[in-house]
Amino acid sequence: MGLKKYIIGSLLLAIIVFGYTFSIAAGDYKIQILDFTILLPIALWVVLPMVLLLVLTIIHILFYGLKNYFTIKAITKDSEAVISLINTRLLKETSKVTFQNQNFKEIGAIVKQLDIEVTDSNFSSEDKDISKTVEQTFNIKSGKYIPSKELKLDNENPLMIANTKNRVSLDENYALEVLKSPANYAQEVTKDAFLKALESKSMTSIKKVLEELTLDNTMVKALLKKDSEQKPEFAMTNDMIAKAIKSVALSDAELIEAIKDYKKSMTPDQIIKLFEDLAQENDSYTTPYLYVLAEYEMVDKMRDILVNSAVNEYVPFKALVDLKDAGKHTYSVDALSYK
Repeated sequence: MGLKKYIIGSLLLAIIVFGYTFSIAAGDYKIQILDFTILLPIALWVVLPMVLLLVLTIIHILFYGLKNYFTIKAITKDSEAVISLINTRLLKETSKVTFQNQNFKEIGAIVKQLDIEVTDSNFSSEDKDISKTVEQTFNIKSGKYIPSKELKLDNENPLMIANTKNRVSLDENYALEVLKSPANYAQEVTKDAFLKALESKSMTSIKKVLEELTLDNTMVKALLKKDSEQKPEFAMTNDMIAKAIKSVALSDAELIEAIKDYKKSMTPDQIIKLFEDLAQENDSYTTPYLYVLAEYEMVDKMRDILVNSAVNEYVPFKALVDLKDAGKHTYSVDALSYK
């Protein structure tokens, strides 16, 4: 029975009882408490407890109904918060949602620690936000770019990084824009942008942004390779090359590969000067310098360096000098192991 029917039925019953009682006892009844006197019809005295009980019953029903309403509302709100939390975790973000119900608090605490991934591209959900997030995620994974105003994520967010990398791969001009303000992007985005720019832009453009970049081994090797293919008027100066080399820890083998590339575009004097300066500044560049000297048959300079070295140092180059001194000029440094 609904509350409305209950109230109407109770009032009708009270009216009937009042009418029947009044018909058999139409007089009044007086109650006196100290100096306070109440005089009411007998029929009303009979009905009054019924009305009081009705009022108390209605208050009781309304109280627990209201309590139940707020409980259901809190559960509904917590359910929506769980959906929001799942969507946030799909976006690789940290959620600040709170819960009212203790059970939901426990669920929320667990979900906040999970890294949620959707593996089925046919995923479907009645929640529009989650469906949109999953669609965007799969688009990013497939190499598509989603405009930042649609994705609305922090630049350090993994999805945003992947999305920005997609844009870099699709837009060479944007790659150069990234290099102009690298502090605004994650290092991996800057790296992709740098490699993309090396593929598509001139060394003149690349040189303009080098000062602001933090290079790693891969980036330096790609830079040296690109530079070695340039005409002298467009290539980097020795100082720029040396700075790039010193910014990372290239192995002797990697530096020697760079030397082989630069031999095609640099004059002997330039490449000798480059590695001579490097070796004078840091002994770790002595092996590449010896390689350069060996390539240009500068045996006397090699001997000057080797004579002061330890017995087990630069053994291949010592062997090469000995062979040259013995008149066996057909041997080259590449025929020996310099690693």
